[in-house]
Amino acid sequence: MRERRSSRRAGVNILLNKFIDGFPHACRALDLSMGGVLVKRIHAPQAERDFFPLQLGLPGQDPIWIWSRAVWTQGSCQALRFVSMDAEDRARLAVYLGTVKRAA
Repeated sequence: MRERRSSRRAGVNILLNKFIDGFPHACRALDLSMGGVLVKRIHAPQAERDFFPLQLGLPGQDPIWIWSRAVWTQGSCQALRFVSMDAEDRARLAVYLGTVKRAA
C-alpha cells in the first residue's frame, strides 16, 4: 500500500483524550506526525463522529488541543488527520517530534 502522508511520523507511546459529545475517551498514540496520529482506542463509544477535538499530553508539557478528522478505523486502531491546531501548539509539537525516533 502506498504511503499517503506528507509528513514523516514518529513512533510514540502517549496517552490522549478524544472528546466525543463533550466527554473524554482515552486513547494511546502509536505514531504521530505534524499531520495526524494513529491511535489505539482504549475507551471509546460505538457512536463515532467525523470531527472531534483531541487533548494530546506531550511529556513534561501542557496538553495540546487539536481538531481532528477520522480517516479510517480498523478494529481498535484509528487514523486521525489534524485539521486545526493553534500556532503555538503546532510549534511545540514540531519541537517534540524533532526529539523522538522516526517510525518505519
